[in-house]
Amino acid sequence: MRLIPLCAVALLLAGCATMDIGGTSSSGSLPRPKTIVVSDFVFASEVVALDRGYTARLERKIGTFPTHERKQRTLERVNDEILASIVVALREAGLAAQPGSEEGLSLNDDVVVVNGRLRASDPNAKPEQIGFGAGRGGVVADMTLSHLSAGGKKQLTSFTAESARKPAAVPASRNAAIIAVVGAAGSPTERLSPDVEAQARILGRAAGEKIVAFAKEQGWLKADEAASEEKPAKKPQAKPEKKPA
Repeated sequence: MRLIPLCAVALLLAGCATMDIGGTSSSGSLPRPKTIVVSDFVFASEVVALDRGYTARLERKIGTFPTHERKQRTLERVNDEILASIVVALREAGLAAQPGSEEGLSLNDDVVVVNGRLRASDPNAKPEQIGFGAGRGGVVADMTLSHLSAGGKKQLTSFTAESARKPAAVPASRNAAIIAVVGAAGSPTERLSPDVEAQARILGRAAGEKIVAFAKEQGWLKADEAASEEKPAKKPQAKPEKKPA
């Protein structure tokens, strides 16, 4: 996967109406889309990713590459980790989701496209404190959801996700699912260092949970919730045997 230029996002968002997460569109709730496509992120210039352990492991596999490429390669791997965390969060909720790009879609597709831009949460923060890696943080994701169908393209909602909680243990099944999505996206399978990986996954999970909340408001998950909340039928109780007189 490759990062999207900032100008491309401006074109994607031009002419679209914005509303806060939790709002409803003027035309009412949107029917459940066939799938949700999560696009690559745009990284603001102040957001960097430093992971010497990852670049060392990558060089052992593919060979030495120029030093100036290390930050870009690490950013691309962080991008895929965040993207995969969002896809897995949506799939766990029962939504069809996949990594992709709007470039490969047409107006005949009934899809929701997720776009995001990473920036510093505090514009006054020191440059060496912003980003992913040891001693870095303070990154938030400005997200937008747009619907692409035969009726054209329409922005559905926008919100900001931030990683406010501490890292938690990741279930083995979720960890395997994230790695599988990263591999399917064409990204190197070498793992990021634990601290960088945790930062990326927490931010991706936060964005994914907000998308799931929006999906619930739109009624996309009603059937799934009803099935999960349905109680099993009570087993008939056996009648006590009559004792002989």
